Amino acid sequence: MRNLKDFVSDWIRDKETDECRGDMVNCGNELVMVRLEGDGLLNYGLPDGRHDHAALFIMRGELHLTLNGNRIGLLAPAYIDFVLPNRWENIELKGEVEVYLMAAETGFFHEVTSKLRTRISERMMAFAQSPFILFSSEDAVRMESLVSALFSSMTERIDVFRRELVQSLMCAFLCELWNVVFRQCRSVLQPAELYKWGDSGGHFLHLAHVHCREHHEVKWYCEQLGISANTLTAVTKRLYGKTARMIIDELLLE
Repeated sequence: MRNLKDFVSDWIRDKETDECRGDMVNCGNELVMVRLEGDGLLNYGLPDGRHDHAALFIMRGELHLTLNGNRIGLLAPAYIDFVLPNRWENIELKGEVEVYLMAAETGFFHEVTSKLRTRISERMMAFAQSPFILFSSEDAVRMESLVSALFSSMTERIDVFRRELVQSLMCAFLCELWNVVFRQCRSVLQPAELYKWGDSGGHFLHLAHVHCREHHEVKWYCEQLGISANTLTAVTKRLYGKTARMIIDELLLE
């Protein structure tokens, strides 16, 4: 099993200066967080091109990076999820920065989000194409309080329910994060369309994420959902612009 602390250390190694320092905390090998604060931080991409679940919450400063060959800039407050198989390069933080870097082991992350995935799966594919969130000042205050609480929970002594506390706080952070995503995406589909299309599309994405390694055929997913292949294809093309076959193949490649 890869050591998450080594992964994060490789990421920020030689990037700290007298002007920019980081404090690292961890919950075993399941969740590692670094709080970086100071004047600028530069990196050249993820250390080895692979990771479990990595994200940045930017409270102050500017973020510039190259995503799949395109240069992008974001102003704080913002959140970025380093979703694979996107190619991330030339990650640069400018100005007086304050950020939280989070890296979670895949099994731990799935355990935390197990109750969320069926409700957010219909947005997951769209979010994966552009995994950035810009916060309003009101949203930023709530998100900052939650991420600070999560960070603090890992700096305290090891108690009996420390892992459960960390899981609960991370779940609260992600719930509020996805509340923001849904508020920002509310205008994409009207409520009637969400009712008509979202249920089958969301359940298909959840099944595909969980079972794509064992079940590669569209027919299997149709049987679980109780709909025809033509109906499933119509749903996925309407919601995501892709056929069910294309989505399964993309998940297998990931």
